[in-house]
Amino acid sequence: MNSYKFYKQEGNQYIFKNQPVFISVLCLIFLVIAALIFNNARTVSLIMIAVVILIAINFFTKKFIIDMDRKTITGKHTIFVPERTYEIKDFTNFHVLATKYMGFITTNVALSIYFEVDGKEKQLTIGQALTQRGIQEMVNETEDIMKLNEQNNEYHRPL
Repeated sequence: MNSYKFYKQEGNQYIFKNQPVFISVLCLIFLVIAALIFNNARTVSLIMIAVVILIAINFFTKKFIIDMDRKTITGKHTIFVPERTYEIKDFTNFHVLATKYMGFITTNVALSIYFEVDGKEKQLTIGQALTQRGIQEMVNETEDIMKLNEQNNEYHRPL
């Protein structure tokens, strides 16, 4: 049995572990800024506190589950988007989006997975990290769980 850094295994279900450190640091930064500007800009400060509350709620409602018994992937990235389930056979590719500050400092990297369903491209966000190395580890674990690199798999994606 494999031990995964980003997933918790329950039988043949692999549940993505939300990243509390990333979210905690982000919320802490927002709260510090809100506290520093509270006397000068209360409205902006209150808006930042509301954003922190939304980030915290979103952290607890976010989910990404790979079910190898049913051969499906279920995801819900935000509280504003409904839960979606796609079959693994509809998988097409991963997409990594790196946000750069001033063109060279990476500030955020997000990993998404794409599916082709009824001729339309569908997407689920898997996770975020501060470095591309962390995202590469997420990709490697997800590929391993989905058995994408095994010969004679039924997926449309070429190796």
